[in-house]
Amino acid sequence: MLAMTALAVPPPSPAAPPPAGTSSTASAEALARRIEARHRKVADLTARFVQTYRSGALGREIVESGVLSLKPPSRMRWDYRDPDKKTFVSDGKTSFFYVPADRQVIRREQSDARDLPAMLLSGHADIVGTFEVALEAAPSGLQRLRLVPRKPEPEIERLYVDVDASDRIRGILVIDAQGNRSQFVFDDIRENVGLDDKLFRFEVPRGVEVITG
Repeated sequence: MLAMTALAVPPPSPAAPPPAGTSSTASAEALARRIEARHRKVADLTARFVQTYRSGALGREIVESGVLSLKPPSRMRWDYRDPDKKTFVSDGKTSFFYVPADRQVIRREQSDARDLPAMLLSGHADIVGTFEVALEAAPSGLQRLRLVPRKPEPEIERLYVDVDASDRIRGILVIDAQGNRSQFVFDDIRENVGLDDKLFRFEVPRGVEVITG
C-alpha cells in the first residue's frame, strides 16, 4: 500500500557530504521549524504524487501515482490512478482503503503509514521534538533534511525530507529497519483551494465486502 521512486527527488547517498557551511544542527533545526511554520498556514492542498515502495528483502519495486487531497490537521484522501485505481480516505479517526478491482474495503480505527507524509505536509509534526535532524546534500534547487527518531520506531529507521526554496515539501523518503524504502514525490501542489469536507467522507459501495483491520 506504500509506494514512490525518485521522479523529481533522487534517493539520498549516505556517502554524500552535506553542503559546506550548512551542516550544523542549529541550521537543520532552523530549517525544520521553517518547514513546520510554512505548512501550518495551509488550510488545505491538492497535489499530484508518485509513490514508490521498494522491498529491502526482495528488491521488488512498486510504483503508483495519483492525486492527494489534504485538509489539516488529519483529513486526507489519496486517489490512486495508475497503474490501478484505488482510494484511501481518512477523516482523522477512521480510514477506508478501497480497491474496486477486488470489490473490497479495509476499514481501520487506527493510523496508517500515509499519516506521516500528511502530518509533515500539514505542519503538525513536531520535527525537532521527534527527530534528530541534520542537513544532507540535495539536488539543485532543493534542501534535504535527514530525520532519525529520537525514540526507537519499528517502522522508521530514518527519513529524508526535500524542500524547495520556499520551504515547501517536494519529497519524502522513509526507510525502515528492514531496508524497505517508501518514497513520495509531490508535484503541481495547490494550496488553499477550498476543499469540501465531503471529500473526506467515504460511503461503502453496494455489494462490496468490508474488512475491519
